[in-house]
Amino acid sequence: MPTVTEPRFLEERRKAAQTLTETLSLPAKTDEAWRRTSLEGLDVLQYRPTAARVTLKGSVPEGVVFANLLDTAAEHAELVQRYLGRLFPMDQNLLTAAQAAHLNGGVLLYVPRGVVVEEPLEVVFEAQDGEAQYLHTLVIAEDNAEVTLLERYEGTGDYLSVHVVEVFPLQGARVRYGYLQNHSQDAWAFTFRRGLTGRDATLDWAGGEFGGALVRSEIVNDVSGEGSQSNLKVVFGATGRQHQDIVASQVHNGSYSRSDILGRGVLSGHAHTVFRGNGQINPAAKHAQTFQRQQALVLSETARADSIPALIINEHEVEGAGHAATVGQLDEEQLFYLMARGLTRQEAVRMLVLAFLSPVLEQIPVQELRDEMIRLMGEKVS
Repeated sequence: MPTVTEPRFLEERRKAAQTLTETLSLPAKTDEAWRRTSLEGLDVLQYRPTAARVTLKGSVPEGVVFANLLDTAAEHAELVQRYLGRLFPMDQNLLTAAQAAHLNGGVLLYVPRGVVVEEPLEVVFEAQDGEAQYLHTLVIAEDNAEVTLLERYEGTGDYLSVHVVEVFPLQGARVRYGYLQNHSQDAWAFTFRRGLTGRDATLDWAGGEFGGALVRSEIVNDVSGEGSQSNLKVVFGATGRQHQDIVASQVHNGSYSRSDILGRGVLSGHAHTVFRGNGQINPAAKHAQTFQRQQALVLSETARADSIPALIINEHEVEGAGHAATVGQLDEEQLFYLMARGLTRQEAVRMLVLAFLSPVLEQIPVQELRDEMIRLMGEKVS
């Protein structure tokens, strides 16, 4: 729902997307990419699109644009038109078409060539019962620029959130993108993150998945530039009857490019998590390397964790590639040892869980984000 006059290209994009919503349907379990996640019970029309509550925090140097996407789209029409939807087509399913048709909030972050934004910038998205939030974040860092962006999700009640994030670090640029997903326990949440690295660029992703009734969270990165790299770290915690479907994919098209995926999570109750990791090296991406590790700790007999690692190598000259996935439970001997020294069982479980997650948490680049993840995971364990 636009709150200001929109540029013509955005109006036309909305109209095209609206037409698509009349023919497309929700993803089904017959789709291979969605076969472990059922959207039965989701009625998109049940939720009303309303102007999103988007709060921006942080100051930026002169020349940097950090603003609500819809408020600034007209002023920066050429920039927005060049990048909006470039990495994520809107014609995939009903959710993606509705996001483009009813876009009601988002962020534009543009950092000019050579500019370094020293302090992390923060965005908070807040939703309420009955709402549909259709969001879009655009991050463009020109040559040799640097910036850190943190996005947080909060809400109350039963609502729908569909968010597309597109990140473009150009030649020699570095972008650190962090997020903390703490949606209401009754929310449907779908986030589709995409990245494209320029030559010698670095794109670091770090996220925490904790909220939502049903969550689909994708990070798909095109490690395209020669010598570029991307590191992806995800911590997840699920309890009750939460369902989390996490996709982490690094696709290499650039020679001498590097990537890494590291995911660790903890489940209890009747929670179900799916973690799909993919490392792919395409033809001509010579001397590329990609590695991934997925590990889940299950605290109850009724929780379920599906770890699905994949490697697709279509190039002979590869620097290195590998994957590993494990699902396990706490060691009762370790629990006994800690309890014998005066800890309650709950305290012992919390200590072991945080020790299990520490290899990921220690690599989260922003202290504030790391501390908040530790707090939320402590609540999950409790």
